[in-house]
Amino acid sequence: MFAYAENVYLVRNLVDQAVDTWRLSENVRFTGRLVLTELVTNAVRLYEGKEIHVWVSSQSGRHLLELAVWDPDPDNLPRILPPTEYGESGRGLALAWELSDQRLGWYRSTTACGKVVWARVGP
Repeated sequence: MFAYAENVYLVRNLVDQAVDTWRLSENVRFTGRLVLTELVTNAVRLYEGKEIHVWVSSQSGRHLLELAVWDPDPDNLPRILPPTEYGESGRGLALAWELSDQRLGWYRSTTACGKVVWARVGP
């Protein structure tokens, strides 16, 4: 997928398909859509027009979604900033952190130059 704002809706559809296929809860659907949308939106904002990879997985019996976004920049690591009263940006990753119950992180990719930002949502 290429990092364009008009492609962000695709990740919400991806979460919907995963939730339906794996028969996960509506709460996981709602939270997964919000969190993955935020991760992809960050990639679009920073790497517009570049190739990004998005995936959703689930481990059998765990009733949670594992969400991830790869982008081509291994050095620009995410930072969760405390929201400010008048801040126009920086709230999305903090929101994703909270919605994922602090199960959010990132690492430099070992298979391709870039990094992976991931989150887990569900029980």
